Amino acid sequence: MLDLVKALNGARELYNVIRMSGRHELLDTLDFQKLNILAKEANNHLALLNQKIALEEGHDNTNILKAALEDVLFTFRKTGESELRIADEFRGALAKARETMTANFDPRDPEFIKLREELERLFKKKKLHELTQEDLAENTKAFTAIDAKARELNRTNALLRAKYANDAKYARLHKRLLEKYPLSDKERALSAALNAFKTQADEKLSQNAQLLQNEDFAERELMRLAIAQLNTAHGFAFDAATMRDISKMVFKEYLDESKGKVPA
Repeated sequence: MLDLVKALNGARELYNVIRMSGRHELLDTLDFQKLNILAKEANNHLALLNQKIALEEGHDNTNILKAALEDVLFTFRKTGESELRIADEFRGALAKARETMTANFDPRDPEFIKLREELERLFKKKKLHELTQEDLAENTKAFTAIDAKARELNRTNALLRAKYANDAKYARLHKRLLEKYPLSDKERALSAALNAFKTQADEKLSQNAQLLQNEDFAERELMRLAIAQLNTAHGFAFDAATMRDISKMVFKEYLDESKGKVPA
């Protein structure tokens, strides 16, 4: 494929060389339009092969969630309609699991990480071209189970996000605080405190759009608001180090949002 891609890319370049030389009669000697189509197809095929190799060798596993894995090439010998059906079910279950997990807004969630690692393990266990019919059927069931768990996680995440006017930033902050501190019996108070903090932070940043460009000042302002709402108004006793962590976390969330970055 590398040799073929190199040859076809060279043919495309030859077209430009002929035009620049002014010898337009040579353009009729080859079907450059067809060569251009073939070059695009060859480059796409090579990209899929590289993605397949990366998956099998465990390189850059984050692509498992970001790429359209159902399009990754794998060898499957069709000997009958039942085998084709199994392969289609495999692709369908994989696509559903990938789409459901991509919809998750909190990639740092421990449950999400476990599901992602399980998905990665299925690819590392055996190379794609070595999968038998039995392997395909077994993996299809595993993908379906992962999809069900991911859907339930997305459902609970949506309920939590709704408490913060569908603001994923504060839903993530809520979860990180619950993971780090024994606050399960104070969860309602935590939601009230974070909502009050959110209202003030949103207002502060809407009044001064340039605030995010001054990291130190923005973090100090966010820390002041966090102390006022979490500790003073709602009775949490977070120490100064925790408040700094909260202000840094919230600042990064706002900054990433302003740049259109996806949380990682």
